[in-house]
Amino acid sequence: MPTISQLPIAAEVTAADEIPVSQAGVTHSVSIGTILASTQPAIISDPGTLLGRISLGAGGPETITVGTGLLLNGGTLAVSTSNTYSITSLVPVTSIAGGDLVGISQGGADHTITYTNLLDGLTIDLAQPAVPASDTDTLWVAQGSSTMLRQTFAAIWSWLTSKQPIYKLPVVEITANTNLDGTIHNGRILICSQPVTLTPVPLNMGSGFYCDIINLSGGNVTLGSGIITSSGSALLPSGQAATMRVATYSGGTVVFASLAGSNAGSAPAIPGQVTGLSASNPTSSGVTLNWSAPSSGGTVSSYTVQYRVTGTTTWSTFATDVTATNASMTGLAASTAYDFQVYALNGGSSGPLSPTASVNTTAPPGSVISVTWNLAPTGPYTHGVGSIGVNAQINPSTAAVQFGFSPSATVPPSTWVVANYVNTDLWGAYVSTPDSAGTWCAWVEGTDGSALTVYPTPFTVT
Repeated sequence: MPTISQLPIAAEVTAADEIPVSQAGVTHSVSIGTILASTQPAIISDPGTLLGRISLGAGGPETITVGTGLLLNGGTLAVSTSNTYSITSLVPVTSIAGGDLVGISQGGADHTITYTNLLDGLTIDLAQPAVPASDTDTLWVAQGSSTMLRQTFAAIWSWLTSKQPIYKLPVVEITANTNLDGTIHNGRILICSQPVTLTPVPLNMGSGFYCDIINLSGGNVTLGSGIITSSGSALLPSGQAATMRVATYSGGTVVFASLAGSNAGSAPAIPGQVTGLSASNPTSSGVTLNWSAPSSGGTVSSYTVQYRVTGTTTWSTFATDVTATNASMTGLAASTAYDFQVYALNGGSSGPLSPTASVNTTAPPGSVISVTWNLAPTGPYTHGVGSIGVNAQINPSTAAVQFGFSPSATVPPSTWVVANYVNTDLWGAYVSTPDSAGTWCAWVEGTDGSALTVYPTPFTVT
């Protein structure tokens, strides 16, 4: 029997070719295809690729290419460092919300955190209170760029003090009669280019007010009533200057002007403070004022009376030449609260203001002061059918009233029905139902037009 090496060589092998095989001691034949059917075929792939399966269903391995940004190096799949993002290449934003993410590195690993959590939700009202300020306290500053740096209070104070020597008082030119005001004239140099009158308004000027006055006009500048001058004169001659200050002390509020070149020794003695001011006998247009003369200071030549509507800040002058210790105020508005002040004068010198007295003027005779609705329309009503009953409680009870209907809550009725007195303080009337459908409002007023009042809830006419 020939040996395997003595057999002829097959030039080509196919799956159908057979070879001998011993099975349970018996020689059989088997095809090469049957033998290789359960073995893994040879795998051939290009360098830098992976093996897997991308086709649907079972089958042999397929080549998977390593994509952009990844690198297969020494059997390890890693992110390519040459393809990472630069922060300067990202799209900039102009604002940030609390839920936006910020990148951070924690424990050597990259993470994100919301902007709110990054700041821990801290706002200035939630910050811990600081101890009293010191030179070492710091603030955020930007110097020449948007980069934030820190600066100490001590350094800021040094900067401020370096600016003080070069600070210059603002200049305000006065060309017309002027009421002095703290927001406009305080800390200023007032150049009077016309012979004007400067009138103090102490409440508007405020304690601590200061200004310099220079008269560059061709005539005298008059320092208005209420200003105490070092010369005793209310006139500031052309080419002269004065310094004015306002101060509140135990005697009241004083407006003092120190005139350059004045002789204070020749000035009349300043009157003391007026006391005991009272306002009584109010009418619908006036009130009686009484007060006591100052118990100290110079002789009083006259008194000035000032008034204002309670709650306002601007005082008006009622009279400047009152020689008695009383005055009858006239020309006031009815049913209005007023404040009054008086100060004494001796020549050009003015004493401090008196304490304030207050009073309410009365309503004109027969006028309504207040209205309280008792019966108002509720509806709905049919247009043009019958009348609607209304009534209200009137103060004073003797004041006659009239009722009417209007389609507006802001425009009063064009026609009115005079009410009848019912009892006590109740007045009522029957008003014809409006001729047109819609929303209507009930109105009431005194027959003289006082206390015009609309009921807040409209009613419906169908």
